[in-house]
Amino acid sequence: MILEIDAGNTRLKWRCRSASTTAARVADSVSALSAELEGSRIERVHIASVRAPQFLEQLAAESEQAFAAEVTVARVSSQCSGLRINYADPSRLGVDRWLAMLAARALAPSACLVVDCGTALTLDRVSAEGEHEGGFILPGLALMRRSLEENTRIRLDSSYVPGSIELGNSTDAAVYHGTLAAAVALIQAQWSELNQASTPARLVLTGGGAGELSRQLQAQAAETVPDLVLDGLRYAIGSN
Repeated sequence: MILEIDAGNTRLKWRCRSASTTAARVADSVSALSAELEGSRIERVHIASVRAPQFLEQLAAESEQAFAAEVTVARVSSQCSGLRINYADPSRLGVDRWLAMLAARALAPSACLVVDCGTALTLDRVSAEGEHEGGFILPGLALMRRSLEENTRIRLDSSYVPGSIELGNSTDAAVYHGTLAAAVALIQAQWSELNQASTPARLVLTGGGAGELSRQLQAQAAETVPDLVLDGLRYAIGSN
């Protein structure tokens, strides 16, 4: 059985894969993960991490010790599974963005806009030929809102649920709708531009904020794939 770990900015997301794949879950540490998997036979551990190299080294060492398994870390390469990266230094591209693009490309070999709605909001455009055309990185919805609270006198009701992106008639509505409108506008503009250049184009969403964004997007073709980064590990490292 293969244990797949996605070490994002704030948490460890993991799942086990053998003949079938378990639903992804969240853990705070390798020790907590090991406790949950006690008695399971883990043969290999595949890791993706956007954190500091020191954290990744520790994560890999702890995983090897906890599961007595072979550990492989995903590394960005300029060409893999039909995807070409045009960064002068491909290692500067976040591995989470790369894996999400690999997985989206594997779903269907067509032009696509991949949007990861996590702590950061990332957009990456991939042509029908598999070329990464570039992308955007900006604060995610929660980070945008938290930044306003930390740097102004605004205090938000965390239970507020934005139902639309219309003009707000309260501070909560103005902030929640405004941050959502900014993200939606960028996504819609990029998807529309890509769709004009390459029809049909696909819009693929992933990450914790995907649901909030997908409800506001006008693009009917939007697909939400919850574990896109984990899905990409099998194309970056292999399925065996």
